[in-house]
Amino acid sequence: MIDKKIYLFKNIFMNRKKVFLIILLLRFSSYSYWEWTPQTKKWINPKYAVKDTSKEQFEYAEQFRKNGDIESSIREHKKLLKHYPKSEYAASSCFILGNIYKEKGDYKKAFDYYQKIVEEYPSSPLVISAIKLQSEIAEKRLTVNRGLFSGIFKNTEEKAKFMNKVIENSPYEAEVVNRMFKLANFYYNVKEYDKGIEVLDKIIKNFSETTYAEEAKFLKIKYSLNSISEVSFDTDTIEEIKQLINEFLIEYPNSKFKDEIKSIEIALNDKEAEKYYQIAKYYERAGKKKSAIYYYKKLITLFPDTKYGKIANEKINKGM
Repeated sequence: MIDKKIYLFKNIFMNRKKVFLIILLLRFSSYSYWEWTPQTKKWINPKYAVKDTSKEQFEYAEQFRKNGDIESSIREHKKLLKHYPKSEYAASSCFILGNIYKEKGDYKKAFDYYQKIVEEYPSSPLVISAIKLQSEIAEKRLTVNRGLFSGIFKNTEEKAKFMNKVIENSPYEAEVVNRMFKLANFYYNVKEYDKGIEVLDKIIKNFSETTYAEEAKFLKIKYSLNSISEVSFDTDTIEEIKQLINEFLIEYPNSKFKDEIKSIEIALNDKEAEKYYQIAKYYERAGKKKSAIYYYKKLITLFPDTKYGKIANEKINKGM
């Protein structure tokens, strides 16, 4: 009986010893990725180690990039930003990371690293270049509707927010007005006319004494015309556009947009005439002849040269 107990005890002890040895071996096998540092008296994995100075860290990261090991370069530049965020090399690491992600096609990450330069290192000489590269990315957002970008940017504001941010970053830069026009044009193309007009109003306000203001005022008239609903009779909007046209022709009598303004006036008359025509047709279908005749005659008086004015004239002559 005693021998049996001794056997069981030895068996248990040996099994525990095996488990302990396995754990010990696993633990020490992991040290093949670690190094002992006398300074800290700790085991440190080189993958997570950082160099003693920001200069050394930057050069270490760049060596990987020069050797074509882009992922390691990304890792080391990110370590520089983490451990030396205020160093003279931080903005450069941001810029390099932005360029790497731009080349990889990850435009959102690239934009964010450029933005980090603008926000955290505003005195860096790289700010202007960063904003320029942001602008290139933002323009892609405004023009690309399929492929890579379609899955990332699902709505108008997602596509426009990057250009809005670029404009916010450089409100007094010479290129900002061109970026504002591109943003306004984007809103026009996606039929967000009110948002496009908001951008144009900012151009008119900020560049009031330039030819940009003239173009912005012309485009505002154009956008306003297109904003008129096809199903509602909005006389207030029509009157506002007429007022804008009058003011424009007084302020810029020799404008290069003069002929286009005249075309807009004709289109505006057609739209207004169409509204009166739809009302007249409604009363005609409803059997309210007097009301229909009233609006047909109004058409003839106000818009005789439009196609609706001519239709109205025919209807009155034939007694409807």
